[in-house]
Amino acid sequence: MRALLTLLVLAAIVIVVLVMTDVINIRQTNDGRMPEIAVDEGEMPEFEVDTADIDVATERRSVEVDVPTVSVRGADEVGEDRTDRPEMAEEEAQ
Repeated sequence: MRALLTLLVLAAIVIVVLVMTDVINIRQTNDGRMPEIAVDEGEMPEFEVDTADIDVATERRSVEVDVPTVSVRGADEVGEDRTDRPEMAEEEAQ
């Protein structure tokens, strides 16, 4: 239980950091509402699961590889050509 709580807290921290550093831009596009449903008595399904036996090991090797480079554009830069953002359309018009 403690591990699950720790993972949830870490995931929340990562999301907050990504939003604050402008890697992710979140905006609400539609108001939502809860569905109206009726719940009747039911039964939980049962499952039998067979999993593979996976062995993980490490070995030391020396290799030469090309290392990829990564460039990151902020979420506001990605949507610059979008017309649904009025502030961008005004900046382009000037």
